[in-house]
Amino acid sequence: MGPLAGLVREQLLAAKSPEERLRILERGLWLAAGGALGRHPAVAFALNEFYGALGERKIAEVTHQIGLSARRFIEVFQKEVGLTPKLFCRVRRFQKVLPHIQKGRQIDWAQIALECGYYDQAHFIHDFQAFSGINPSAYLAACTPHLNHVPMQG
Repeated sequence: MGPLAGLVREQLLAAKSPEERLRILERGLWLAAGGALGRHPAVAFALNEFYGALGERKIAEVTHQIGLSARRFIEVFQKEVGLTPKLFCRVRRFQKVLPHIQKGRQIDWAQIALECGYYDQAHFIHDFQAFSGINPSAYLAACTPHLNHVPMQG
């Protein structure tokens, strides 16, 4: 444990509230990062495009606009975001599905798949199972108001 970690630990132990602990931890992480938490311009641009209101952007289109090689872009993106651009976009597309699912309502899975950017229902089901561990019908049967959580079956 380095000197900064020891200092942060001591401050956390002396903190009187969760809010104070959070501020101390945030400041410690910022200092550990060298005070520079800015995004690489290519990553900032890509995230903006991937979240853009104009619909889904293809990774190749965004990469072409950035001016980095595809390999370098993937490397920089993964270092900053923690996921490759492809996996990030898959997770984002999956997250768009969840608000469409409401218990007790008739679900048109093919329509939801198309609205959320899937090529077909099989592609949708594959991603759904990969990210949730269950198929869409099982999710619907077990879903709660907390979209990213379903009860574990024992």
